Amino acid sequence: MSRQLAGWEGARKRARGRPRSATSNHKTMRALVLTGTRPDIIKSASVVHALEAAGCQTFLVHSGQHEAAVTELYQFLEMRPFATVRLGPRGPRLAELNARLLDTLDPIVTRVRPDVIVVQGDTTTALVGALLGFYHRVPVAHVEAGLRSGDCQEPFPEELNRRLITRIATWHFAPTPLAVASLEGEGISRKAITMTGNTVVDAALFGYRRLDVQSESCAQTYGAPRLIVVTAHRRENWGAGIEEIGWGVRRVAERFTDVAVLWPLHANPEVAMSVKAVWDGLAPDVRRRVRLADPLAYPDMLRVLRDAWLLVTDSGGLQEEAVTARIPVLVTRRQTERPEVVACGAGRLVGANAGRLETEITRLYRSKAKWQAMRPARSPFGDGRAGQRIAAVLTRSWTGGLRRAPRADAACGLARAGMAP
Repeated sequence: MSRQLAGWEGARKRARGRPRSATSNHKTMRALVLTGTRPDIIKSASVVHALEAAGCQTFLVHSGQHEAAVTELYQFLEMRPFATVRLGPRGPRLAELNARLLDTLDPIVTRVRPDVIVVQGDTTTALVGALLGFYHRVPVAHVEAGLRSGDCQEPFPEELNRRLITRIATWHFAPTPLAVASLEGEGISRKAITMTGNTVVDAALFGYRRLDVQSESCAQTYGAPRLIVVTAHRRENWGAGIEEIGWGVRRVAERFTDVAVLWPLHANPEVAMSVKAVWDGLAPDVRRRVRLADPLAYPDMLRVLRDAWLLVTDSGGLQEEAVTARIPVLVTRRQTERPEVVACGAGRLVGANAGRLETEITRLYRSKAKWQAMRPARSPFGDGRAGQRIAAVLTRSWTGGLRRAPRADAACGLARAGMAP
C-alpha cells in the first residue's frame, strides 16, 4: 500500500482551480484516513485495516502534528502511511499549527481525490481534515464523535474542535450511548449516527495479543510492587497544575515504601521541566522508586498498564485504555469528555490538586476492596469491533452511490448546538 509522492507538485498544478466532481468514476471507494498525533494513529488502526479488508483504496496520511517515534508505532500496528508530512520546528501557537496543516495537507487531498475523509477525535489535525473535506466538498467521517465535557475551555482546544467537526461531518461514529445522546441533543439526525464502540479497545486488544509475556515482577522492574503511572500534558494544566499533580504523587511516594512511580515525560520541554522541578531533592530510598522517563512507545505503555496498580492522568485516551486494562484511574481534570469512566466506577475526577490527589491515592492504598471496585469486568467503550462497524457503514454508503449518505448539517446551527463557550 505504500506509495511514493513523485509527481505531487505536478498533480497539484493540474488540479488547481478544478472543482471536484459530485460523483466518482472509479469502482472502489477511495478513503483518506488522516492521523496526526499518537492517539490518532492508535485509534485509526482498526479502521484502516477494516477498510482495506473491505477492498477500499485506503490512503493513510500522517500530518506530522506528533513526529517522534511514529514510524515504530505504525510498524507495531501494521500500518504503512501513504504520506507523512514534516511540519518542522514551530512554536506553541495553535494558529501557526492550523495554518501549516491546512497548507501542507490541502495538496494531498487534491492529489488523492478521496470519496471520504476519515478524521479521528479532537486534535487540530482532525479539525483541519474536516475543514479540508468541506473546502473540497468531500464527505467527512468522524470517528469518536459526540464526546463532550460541556466546557469549551477544558479540554482546550479539543472540546471546541470536536464540536466544530460535528457541524461539518456527514457520518458520526459515536463510541457510547452517551455520545449518541449528545449528538442527538445538538440536532444531528439519528440516521447520521452509528454507535460503534471506541477503536481504542480494538487497538489495545490487538496490541496485547502481540506483546510478549513479561517475566520480571513489578517490584523487580521498578523497585516496589505498587506502580503508579502518571502522565500530564493538558494545556489547562501547564505550569501550576502539573506541579500540583507532581507534589500529590511525590507525597505518596515518600509516605509508602512499597509504591513506585513511573512518569513518562511529555515531549514538550516546558511540560517536562515542570515535572522535573517537583522531584528534585528526593531521599535516596525514594529516588530509586521514581522513574522520570522519556515518552514510552505504545507497546511499552501497554506493558506498563498491564502491570500498573494505578493510573494518574489528564489524558483522554489513557482513561479508556486504563479501563480496558482494568486499572483504576484518577483523572487530574475538573471534568472529562469520557464520563463513562466515572459512571462505571473505574475512575474518579480529582482535578490538579495535590491534597485531593494524595487523599484519593491513600484511600485506595488502605482499602483493597475500594481499589478492586475500580476494576470493572467490562469496558463501557466497546468489544473491539468498532473499526469493522465503521468500515461497514462507509462501504454500504459507497455501494449505494454515496448519494444515500446522510447530509451534513448545512445550516451549521452553532447556537442550537450549544457552541457558546
